[in-house]
Amino acid sequence: MKIIFVESYPQVVYGQQNTLLSLLGVATEHRHESLVVCTAEGPFCDELRNIGLEPAILPYPSHLSTYGGAIYRYGWRRKLSMLKQLAGYVLNLRQWLKSHRPDVVFCNDMRGLLTMGVAARLAGIPVVIWDKLDKPHGVLDWFQLPLVKLNIIISDAVKKKYPAWQKLLFSKRIVKVYDGAYLDRFYNIPDVRHELGLKPEHVALAMVGSINQRKAQDRLLRIVPELVQRCPQARVLLIGEPDDNSQPFYASLPNLDHPCVIQTGFRSDMPAVMSSIDILLILSRQEGMGLVTVEAMAAGKPVIGTRSGGIPEVVIDDKTGFLVDGDDDAVLLAAIEKLCDSKELREKMGQAGRERAQACFDRPIQHAKVIKMMEKLGEARQ
Repeated sequence: MKIIFVESYPQVVYGQQNTLLSLLGVATEHRHESLVVCTAEGPFCDELRNIGLEPAILPYPSHLSTYGGAIYRYGWRRKLSMLKQLAGYVLNLRQWLKSHRPDVVFCNDMRGLLTMGVAARLAGIPVVIWDKLDKPHGVLDWFQLPLVKLNIIISDAVKKKYPAWQKLLFSKRIVKVYDGAYLDRFYNIPDVRHELGLKPEHVALAMVGSINQRKAQDRLLRIVPELVQRCPQARVLLIGEPDDNSQPFYASLPNLDHPCVIQTGFRSDMPAVMSSIDILLILSRQEGMGLVTVEAMAAGKPVIGTRSGGIPEVVIDDKTGFLVDGDDDAVLLAAIEKLCDSKELREKMGQAGRERAQACFDRPIQHAKVIKMMEKLGEARQ
């Protein structure tokens, strides 16, 4: 079977791009032919070449090439111009697809679906997307289910953003497959606590990910003074950086200069980071699932998460960690204090989390499910 994979954000190599690299590996193991389409050169293209795949570069026209969410803020004149460019681009993609004759097109994000996905639909080629965001796209969410043959979701929380009538009409297209981590990468890894500025007696509370309003680092930082009063051994680690759009949010964060707050910036050594912390906090306002949650569980660490998005589908309250309401500071403080005060409880919950990760979130197993679904689509078309 020939599968075309589409990545619209090759400028970075984050969770989305690493998921696609993993899917490509599973497709190769299943002896399928894979071709990856990227919209520009970038670090992701270099990663593809490192594994022996030469990407096809099909650049966006000028008004479509804006990175990130800025495209949604265009004025109406520029939007009209963009739509004209989009129509021409999609027609060119349709011709390109006809010349390459894939069995299935896999879109790794919404922008890929609204370009290559539309072209594939026009060419009669089945389209698949694995939707990992519970954040609504507004009117764009109306187009997703009608366009695809298979709409894989990472959690039940993702499904909530689709129009109710579409969920009824296209219910058979929606299938849930959790993402996962390479669990063995998180076992028995030497820690880097000294490098992170941690002493043996410290209890490290980490928030991992981009620093922005959605990830809600403010929910932890605002309680730091009271937290340290209750748990003097606690240290707060912010692992990640703000992007350009999140600089105002970052500047507004309280207690960044508190002596018990450690900012590490971006870290690529996540197994060593997870080995070094004691508790992961994922306090997001919106979160499709939260892959860092699985990584912490794989490393045997308890997780405190909010009851938002797909987090409650991963964290089992009072077993693998605690679930809290995001803006209830008292409950959050109590959960942190309980774990800070008991190494035994941290170890017990960490072990339960590791067992849950092994049972439900093993990446090769989860990604093989996605490839198998695409195989069925390809076979049905032949």
